[in-house]
Amino acid sequence: MPRSAGRHAFTLIELLVVIAIIAVLIGLLLPAVQKVREAAARAKCGSNLKQLGLALHGYNDAEGSFPSGYYWQQIWTNTDSDESTWITHILPYIEQDNLSKTYNGNLSGHWFGEPAVDPLVDPIRGAFLQVFQCPSNPMPNVLVNFAFPYYARGNYVGNNGIGPMTVAQVAPFDPKSTVVVPGVFMQNSKLQVANVTDGMSNTVFVAELLRSAGDDFRGVMHYPEGPLYQHNRTPNSGTPDEFRTGMCNSTPQAPCIGTYPDWSTRKVILSARSMHTSGVNVLMGDGSVRFVRNSISLQTWQALSSFNGGEVFSGD
Repeated sequence: MPRSAGRHAFTLIELLVVIAIIAVLIGLLLPAVQKVREAAARAKCGSNLKQLGLALHGYNDAEGSFPSGYYWQQIWTNTDSDESTWITHILPYIEQDNLSKTYNGNLSGHWFGEPAVDPLVDPIRGAFLQVFQCPSNPMPNVLVNFAFPYYARGNYVGNNGIGPMTVAQVAPFDPKSTVVVPGVFMQNSKLQVANVTDGMSNTVFVAELLRSAGDDFRGVMHYPEGPLYQHNRTPNSGTPDEFRTGMCNSTPQAPCIGTYPDWSTRKVILSARSMHTSGVNVLMGDGSVRFVRNSISLQTWQALSSFNGGEVFSGD
């Protein structure tokens, strides 16, 4: 008599072995997937910086100089002013010409939030720009709402030299000033290529900055305290940023402390920061993008901030 075929099932031990093998494979694959994602995010950040480099040089070609770090002009009364930042002025060169046309300096400072106005009246201030967003630092595009409402933020900031940045920094801009060690973007600066005697390939123009959740003003694009950083400390420094009290949300990746109460006592020191492994992307004056490691010496990092210091670079 033929024997009936029986069904063979996995034993409990066999099933556990299969599950263990799958778990090991997942454990091996996850780091590889994360590395691929980070490599893509880092490449996207570099691409964004290249676009900003093209925009800055487009502005320079049209105006004969690079834009001011922030422009300030007192008008009408002692309390009224027209303020804008380097980001405001490159809008036409990052395919934001229509947005740029909404800028109205005659609002006497009102356009950037003094007093607060509806973002529909001031579309520039509340516009999140894709080219300023690094995917390694994914954050909800929520407008900062602390004291000055409706501010959008970004991840790329201009080189302000060795700080702190104060109200009476250098105005009008003097490349030979000894008040501070000036960077590329200063108050009312109009830096020309001829001023960059250190060489465009030896001078950092723009670096990355981390945005923090909540009402954190670091990275705000159209107010002087937000879109600039300083070279006092190496990238991703563990030393807290020094910022306006109550307007920074300290995190392990982007620590900060309040060191001054308002704009009139401004004393800003922000470090270049990113979520990339071991460093930050920077845009050099010649339009190239470099990856600067956290281990760079402070001497070399500070030399990269000046445009006319005549420093001799180390092996970094």
